[in-house]
Amino acid sequence: MGDSFDRVKRVINQCYVILEIVDARFPERSTKLLSMARKKGKGIILILNKSDLIKNPEKLGREMGGLVFSAKTRRGKRILLDRLEELGEGEELKVGVIGRPNVGKSSIINVLARRKSAKTSPSAGYTKGEQWVRVSPKILLIDSPGVITWTEKTNDDLLIEDALSVDKAEDPETTVRKLFMRYPRVLEKLKLGENPLEEYALRTGKLKKGGKPNTREAARMIIRRWQRGQI
Repeated sequence: MGDSFDRVKRVINQCYVILEIVDARFPERSTKLLSMARKKGKGIILILNKSDLIKNPEKLGREMGGLVFSAKTRRGKRILLDRLEELGEGEELKVGVIGRPNVGKSSIINVLARRKSAKTSPSAGYTKGEQWVRVSPKILLIDSPGVITWTEKTNDDLLIEDALSVDKAEDPETTVRKLFMRYPRVLEKLKLGENPLEEYALRTGKLKKGGKPNTREAARMIIRRWQRGQI
């Protein structure tokens, strides 16, 4: 944790403005990041990424005062670039990109740069170190590693909020049960009944020896689909 925030501090120190990237499905902001940036007199633009995965993103944007964005559909790209160019006032503008794991920081950089400049991966926390990317003659972005957790959360919370790789799920069945409790419509979407994990395992062919349902693997599949926005 300490090393992560040391890196964040370096990014804040080197940049004029910070893009705080959050997942529009779980738009939790970091009070610590806001405090650090404000103490340094740095501006912050809130980016609500993955807006294509929620209903009424415009309402969320108004409520949070953030820019609705989708790296998948490129929504918000022109608005963000125009805003950054205005802030630069004709001079080179260094911009820091900060956010929790797997909120799409590298994907946003790739969209802005119109090429695969920053490596991306569906696994949370993939970026290993800071990397500078020029997205225009006057705009330079720096991507920080996605290893920051804003508040104390359980692994189940992090998995549901797409901030932890499913490969690190110690008890995926418990995580999925919590997912069903928190978002009952997932059960409807998957058309599951009273024994959802058993039903999903049988439907997808996840079986143990003897034909018994492998609920652990079924749970991993559901988490993976949830994190990828397929549910």
